[in-house]
Amino acid sequence: MFEGIVEQKPAAIQQLVWFQAGPPRLELTEEGRFLCLYLDGIMQSKMNLLAPAATLSGHLEPVLQSLQQHKPDTVLQLGLGGGDINRFICTTLPKTELVTVELNQRVIELYKDFFCLRGNEKLLALSAKDFLQGNQRQWTFIFWDIYPLFAGWQQTMQKLLLQQGTILINLSQPEYQAELEALLIRRQYRCHRTEGYLNLLYEVSALTV
Repeated sequence: MFEGIVEQKPAAIQQLVWFQAGPPRLELTEEGRFLCLYLDGIMQSKMNLLAPAATLSGHLEPVLQSLQQHKPDTVLQLGLGGGDINRFICTTLPKTELVTVELNQRVIELYKDFFCLRGNEKLLALSAKDFLQGNQRQWTFIFWDIYPLFAGWQQTMQKLLLQQGTILINLSQPEYQAELEALLIRRQYRCHRTEGYLNLLYEVSALTV
């Protein structure tokens, strides 16, 4: 759902653009030339209004590098946040088919109103669990970006790992690292760490036929 970034909301906000009391509490603020989305006081996305396609979240760099390397035909993204990956794909890989599954309809609306670049993408208001249970398709590239993790996420992850493509997992709750790695035991993977972030970014290699 969201990026679990450690950057906290500053004490003084220049301008509050939009607010929802929650739960979860959602805040959209304009801070100089930046538009920022917060979930319960934790920054989820930061967009430069003068360069909206630029990604400012350091922990997402391995995802962007992997996308540039593989140039996938299809991308499934589980969790939307402020749409950093969406804007990158729309500008850098415009021919790539992108489907984003996001549980919170309000987050989708905020993205469409404030963060969207109107590319080749489809947005679905569903839980990752419900989507994967009904999915019959193999995706070239998958990005799991859900925060916080939900009850039963392990079973949903097992379903996801049946996919043959490259899988990137943004684990924003490191206390679940051991459980995640136990699920990854049958797949080759590497773990990326970014200074200043709690996030652990797992890159799971595509299965070879």
